[in-house]
Amino acid sequence: MNQKRQENDAESVWYDKKTDSITLSGRHQDAVINIDFKTGALNWILGDPEGWPEEYVEKYFFRPISEPFEWSYEQHGVVVCPDGDIMMFDNGHYRSKVKAHYSKAKDSYSRGVRYHIDREARTIEQVWQYGKERGADFFSPYICNVEYYDEGRYMVHSGGIAYKDGEPLEGLGSMDGTGEGCTLNAITCELVNDEVVYELHVPSNVFRAEKLPMYYAGETAERGAGKTLGSMSRTGEFATEIPAACTGELIPEHYEASVTEEEDRILFNATFEKGELAMLLLEEEDGGVHRYYINTSAAKNFEAMCVGTFLKNDPRNVDVYVNKCGISKNVKVRVLLEDKIYETGVEIRME
Repeated sequence: MNQKRQENDAESVWYDKKTDSITLSGRHQDAVINIDFKTGALNWILGDPEGWPEEYVEKYFFRPISEPFEWSYEQHGVVVCPDGDIMMFDNGHYRSKVKAHYSKAKDSYSRGVRYHIDREARTIEQVWQYGKERGADFFSPYICNVEYYDEGRYMVHSGGIAYKDGEPLEGLGSMDGTGEGCTLNAITCELVNDEVVYELHVPSNVFRAEKLPMYYAGETAERGAGKTLGSMSRTGEFATEIPAACTGELIPEHYEASVTEEEDRILFNATFEKGELAMLLLEEEDGGVHRYYINTSAAKNFEAMCVGTFLKNDPRNVDVYVNKCGISKNVKVRVLLEDKIYETGVEIRME
């Protein structure tokens, strides 16, 4: 296939060698656009034309000529098929461009959909879809993907399913689906001639599913024990000692602090007040101290961010990772808060 897709913050970009053009997916414009690769000239726009200037509608948009037919909304993973058809994951968020006509999550659905377009006549037909029949149980207001493997063989990945108290969640799973009563799901289906031959459920929200070969370029698997390749870099330390009194007390419970030792690093987690002075201290038996500044400034919520699965529901909850590289002696984990030093009760043995 002389085509290639790349994903980035514009959602997806696909270069089609046959037409020497680039197809871009504008998720939050509910529009897929195609431009000339050399000149950047706009060739066509696929999407619901409501709200666009009339001159754009007449010159660049397609006119539906098939039944059934539905536009896509907040789409992901646009693919240009070998015959020029346009395939995508139609998230179907709100199912309208007009706020007064928005659908509730419980009345919504997502689907993989394929359109046939006639670039000369500016007509469009819906030639295939999968997912609408599954209703709200397959609804993902964000993320997701489709893949074209061969004619009639596709993958449809609904990666952003979320529920609140058993009902489809109105918000995004990564932003609003982490509290009590919330559950997440991602469903990946492989279809052959409209029959589901494989279905995977993951209890999380997953940005994109990709089917990968087991081996690349004739590689073969070598059996035996695993090997550690390379090493972690040394975590940057705070050079200045801040005067503070040792309390000998455990860090107060409202910080909900925890220390986790991993194979090659240490994770400290706690919840702070915005702007609170905080520092992680790893104190050696001979008096040496490793100091790590903790940024307690509240993080910003990115409402339109597709990778929201990595954002915390509470921006004051902070993770601090310290690589073990550069730490050769046993250390006690302490925390400096404002002008006092507290114990965590944890000792990391490096010897």
